[in-house]
Amino acid sequence: MNITGTVLNFARMDPAYARLVGQAGTDIKKAITITREKAYPFKILEAKARNGNDIAFDVQEFSKADEDGYILTIENKKTDAGRYADTVILTTDSDIKPTIIIPVYGQIIAATPPSAPTPPKKNASDG
Repeated sequence: MNITGTVLNFARMDPAYARLVGQAGTDIKKAITITREKAYPFKILEAKARNGNDIAFDVQEFSKADEDGYILTIENKKTDAGRYADTVILTTDSDIKPTIIIPVYGQIIAATPPSAPTPPKKNASDG
């Protein structure tokens, strides 16, 4: 059996996930644009993280002439080196898709300490 037809997205996510990579102690953020499709209008009612220990996030609504939706900004809060995974769960008012799941991956690299100045070299004649 073959099924053909057009598949309509509920919303477009660009990018589809957040990958937070950088040195510990630096500002690491990722913005994800969630664009509503005209056929499926919805509002985001709540945003929460599955774990939430290593990330903070903010959701802002936007509207342009030809599209509207939300900007989800996810920020790293992990202060030591290591990896983590989390999920941001967006609750909508839609019966078609009541939740939108955004995976979050973090890789924090140890901060390199500032290099100390090198002492001057001694000559054999310096004694």
